Amino acid sequence: MTAAVPSPPLARLFAMAFRQIVDQLHDTLGERGWDDVRPVYGFVLLAARDAPVTPRQIVDLLGFTKQAASQLVDAMAADGYVRKDRDPDDARARLVSITPKGVALLAEVEQIYGEIERGWGDHIGHRRVAAMRSALVDGLAAIYGDEPPPVRPTW
Repeated sequence: MTAAVPSPPLARLFAMAFRQIVDQLHDTLGERGWDDVRPVYGFVLLAARDAPVTPRQIVDLLGFTKQAASQLVDAMAADGYVRKDRDPDDARARLVSITPKGVALLAEVEQIYGEIERGWGDHIGHRRVAAMRSALVDGLAAIYGDEPPPVRPTW
């Protein structure tokens, strides 16, 4: 008699789904001409979407060294997704702000995420996707309340 194969843990299923979605997102971005976008750009753009962020906040968000975060911001600025400005409160400090190109990229990403979700709905049912979304929203709200944490990389 063969033992039943246990269902993978939820964490592993989330990780596999996340990887598939991110890979599909970046494949689609490339097909649509956004071929200079690295996956890590999204974390910085989301952090700077509502207000400028400091390099220290980027270091804390990404878990990078100060030098690596600075190189990332420089690359994103060279690609036109962010700009570095002087902090009006501290002339020595810099603030990282999202540019119109960065805003356009985030809008494209949201559109593609919608397409991916509809694709999942085509495979497993749109009601099931809506129920999964609702359960995750409720569960995360129960854990974090009204202040969810920033989206961080998992490395």
